[in-house]
Amino acid sequence: MNRIVIGALVAGGIGAALVLPNLSHAQTTHTGSVERVWEDGFRLNTGDRTLRVDAWDVYGDSTASYVTIGDELTITGEFEGREFDASIITGSGSDSTSAVSTTEVPSEAPAADPNPGPNSNAYSGTVERVWEDGFQLNTGDRTLRVDTWAVYGDNTASYVSVGDRITMTGEFENGEFDASTVRPTP
Repeated sequence: MNRIVIGALVAGGIGAALVLPNLSHAQTTHTGSVERVWEDGFRLNTGDRTLRVDAWDVYGDSTASYVTIGDELTITGEFEGREFDASIITGSGSDSTSAVSTTEVPSEAPAADPNPGPNSNAYSGTVERVWEDGFQLNTGDRTLRVDTWAVYGDNTASYVSVGDRITMTGEFENGEFDASTVRPTP
């Protein structure tokens, strides 16, 4: 009798161990109003609860460039501990943005800095290559290696593609151009 009970407990424990890790990774969607924004996330009030949202996969460290207090957003993703990891963010202030570049992403880059620094330069050209935090720009006169971390974090490929015409401002540092703004050239 004891062997049967122990066998049933072991089988039940194995079954629970297989099912429980997958329960926390279920994709869910929530809609609400943004109450607070920080570099890689925001707080969303859905009316019946408040969620701490990690927006890193969508905006990198540039969340405040796309989300503002008062925006009505719909987020899709999963809970990771006590935080909600967003993979898709839609609504006012963001259009439709996804961590996976299968949906339409915002066509506008963050607004240009109205007071660029004293060492700031502006360049226009065509994108020849793109990587997670930068791209290569051919200006016609020269080819620049551009660091876009300050604009897009590690999500450059979600906003910039080979062949895009770009105008950017920033400054040179250690042989690389650190972009502070990136805009499509009309």
